[in-house]
Amino acid sequence: MTATGKKKNISIEKRRERTAYLFIAPAAILIIIFCIIPLIASFYISTQKMGVDLSDAEFVGFDNYKKIVGDRRFWQSVGITLKYTAAEIPLQMIIGVVLSALLAKNTRKNKIFRSIYFLPVIASAVTVGVTWQLVLHSNIGIFTYWLKLLGFSDINLLNNTSSAIFVVVFVAIWKTFGISTIILVAAIQNIPESLYEASAIDGAGKLSQFFHVTLPGIMPSFWFLLMTRIIGSLQMFDIVYTLTGGGPSRSTTTLVVYIYDTAFKSLDKTGYATAMSEVLFGFIMIITVIMYTIMNKTSDD
Repeated sequence: MTATGKKKNISIEKRRERTAYLFIAPAAILIIIFCIIPLIASFYISTQKMGVDLSDAEFVGFDNYKKIVGDRRFWQSVGITLKYTAAEIPLQMIIGVVLSALLAKNTRKNKIFRSIYFLPVIASAVTVGVTWQLVLHSNIGIFTYWLKLLGFSDINLLNNTSSAIFVVVFVAIWKTFGISTIILVAAIQNIPESLYEASAIDGAGKLSQFFHVTLPGIMPSFWFLLMTRIIGSLQMFDIVYTLTGGGPSRSTTTLVVYIYDTAFKSLDKTGYATAMSEVLFGFIMIITVIMYTIMNKTSDD
């Protein structure tokens, strides 16, 4: 190749790089404005002793983070968040896998059911929370009414410290299981039909095909969905706040609810609330890295 030809190739490559950077630039700018800068600002605020009035801020270094270690309510809210996540995620994923396997074929009936199951996903979390609060209300709730007709009395699921967290779990699953189902249905439909035909020739039944063809085929989507659902559970706020407000007796006060109460009800602990948010962010980042590692290993296998 001549020197002129080499220069021409280099100039073409440079033009392609510039074009690529032009396409990437808008997204990069948005990430910097809405992610990187807020993260830096939030860390700065977490090192301040301050309230709503930013002019009264006083630099305290890592004192807010040290305070977290001895904050009993912080660790209590962490425990409630983990309890909620441990109850919600397995049920959510099992329901999603089972329903997706049942509704994977594009029959008219399955399309109708998929649409019905997806309806709660479209509704806002606040609407869902308020609706279920009315349904479960101890005096006017239709669910309570039917339980009373069956002979049960003094039913108040939302004001019972033992049952309130499980009501939140139920409502959260009802709200979001549709998205899990739809994503896994799409994953199943992407599995080559030839794999099922080959397994049928080898004598595999429906159950065997599910465990040896379907499950391995949906694993990348499953791990991604699991990661996003865990992150969502750790940040649970809207449904909890509209259903119970964190009560009764703080039995449903998740970490994000506690951070919200600290920031907006105390009015003088903005720095401390931000420090707790930074800790939550760090915890979510660790989980994300672990889940991505597992996903990569699974995809390699």
